[in-house]
Amino acid sequence: MESQFITWKGLQAVRLIGGGYEAVVLPEFGANCISLIHQSSGNQLLRVPQTQQLLCKDYNVYGLPLLFPPNRVRDGKFIFEGREYRFPINEPNRGNHLHGFLSQTTFTVIGGGVFLYEATEKNGYLDFPHAFSIQRKYELCDDGLLHTIAVTNRSELNMPVGIGVHATLRVDPLENCQLQIDTLYQWEIDTTRMLPTGERFVNTSLLTALRSGVFNPVAQPISAMLECRPGSEMVLCSVKDRWRCVPDPAFRFIMLWNGGGTDGFVCVEPQSWVTDAPNLPLPSEVTGLRALVPGDTVQFNLRYYYMKE
Repeated sequence: MESQFITWKGLQAVRLIGGGYEAVVLPEFGANCISLIHQSSGNQLLRVPQTQQLLCKDYNVYGLPLLFPPNRVRDGKFIFEGREYRFPINEPNRGNHLHGFLSQTTFTVIGGGVFLYEATEKNGYLDFPHAFSIQRKYELCDDGLLHTIAVTNRSELNMPVGIGVHATLRVDPLENCQLQIDTLYQWEIDTTRMLPTGERFVNTSLLTALRSGVFNPVAQPISAMLECRPGSEMVLCSVKDRWRCVPDPAFRFIMLWNGGGTDGFVCVEPQSWVTDAPNLPLPSEVTGLRALVPGDTVQFNLRYYYMKE
């Protein structure tokens, strides 16, 4: 795989080329992979901002932004192992914290498609009371884009870990696209605050359409919390083109959202814990809440690849 520094829409970027794919990563925006192209077809998987200003207006609706914590936290706080954790309320109309700030944070370029963020005691991440590091590694090969996220707890206390990727996929309404996800459950959402109630449904019209691969991701507004069969592929296809995503089994949850369905994208967001997991009165085996012991590293993997029908 080749890598080189470039200027992309006025921003420092790293271009990666290999395996018939080309990707662009923005270190200053959370090491976001902002573009992924299958070279021979010219097909672009991701929603790409036309200008730097559009990206800065909404960091989380282009490319593959990293979420820590993923999605919403009720009242911006939770209790973990007897300690209170607080995050700023950045969704004031609903009283929630939303997505974290890693998508706006600079990562260090290590080289070879590897990018690193480190939170220390002196230079912490928000008010999160842990020193930790997150490494994002991108590799392009014949198998597509291999994306690895590694989180290391560098503090002396167990650390709650929930990771998400706000994967924003380009969808052309004229191409009659369809989305297939091997879903197990749909979590009930309180629409006032957009938080799970804890209830899960096995059979809904959305689940049926997704399992059958006939769901049009931009035909109508969608905002749904899903739980998927671990390790199953997700498929986004049109008449001629087909992109597939293979998530790590740890990414059991998917937030499906299309911004109203009118802007030519669908977010298929892998999450390692269900939204607001630490505040739900459910066991961690159900919510995906994970405690990372001091000195340990947990790794999450995603693969995106292109198949022409």
